[in-house]
Amino acid sequence: MINGESGTGKELVARVLHDYGKRRHGTFVAINMAAIPRELIESELFGHEKGAFTGAQTRTPGRFEQAEGGTLFLDEIGDMPLEAQTRLLRVLQQGEYTTVGGRTPIKTNVRIIAATHRDLKSQIQQGLFREDLFYRLNVIPIAVPPLRERLEDVPVLTASFLARAAAKLGRPAPEISAEALASLLAYPWPGNVRELENLMERLVVLVPRERIEASDLPEALSGGTLPAPGKPVEESLEALERARILDVLQACGGNKKLAAARLGIHRSTLYAKLDRYRR
Repeated sequence: MINGESGTGKELVARVLHDYGKRRHGTFVAINMAAIPRELIESELFGHEKGAFTGAQTRTPGRFEQAEGGTLFLDEIGDMPLEAQTRLLRVLQQGEYTTVGGRTPIKTNVRIIAATHRDLKSQIQQGLFREDLFYRLNVIPIAVPPLRERLEDVPVLTASFLARAAAKLGRPAPEISAEALASLLAYPWPGNVRELENLMERLVVLVPRERIEASDLPEALSGGTLPAPGKPVEESLEALERARILDVLQACGGNKKLAAARLGIHRSTLYAKLDRYRR
């Protein structure tokens, strides 16, 4: 059982456990309990037979079958409905399951790794999580501390995220000044590693220089909070990138070679982005 705040890297920990374990030659299958409609969870986990419900036109394997011999990662286990918790407990106890609409028990050989940002003991007291399932899953607990409690990771994570974001744009990774890094180390990071990654992507788009200074950082780093991480930030990054590229191209009088040089990207990268903007 991996426990930690959102954005701390719980799935990454699960993947490392798989990649360095005896099941590394098997499949790693991840499923987010919070992202699946309540009525579809059992079908997702255990699969369904043809005709099991309206729209079930073929037999479909579930995540347990897909992960056979490997690892099944149940993310946000605290959001699993009670009825699905009961079925999961039965599988863990008996080592077998049946598909939705099926009758024949299927033996399973899967290692389970679960993760949550919730306090499951509190949920047990509220009647929202089964105590017997908790003890079945919590055999080896792993706590992933928030980024604010492991600030020594900030410099190496920052360098890695800058390099990754720059590679997407086809340009060298920028450096970060000591003053800017000091500001990053002083920030509490409510969104944890995911928030830091999104910020580095944003800076690579908005600061087309070889060095990021403290003045390039958002004002929120000296107080307040940054926008919440996730899809909206990714979409805004794409919009900011598009706006900057088009502004530079206009300033260069439409000269793509000159615009690519000013942006610090390859001309082929610029052509590819312009083609995407026209779609």
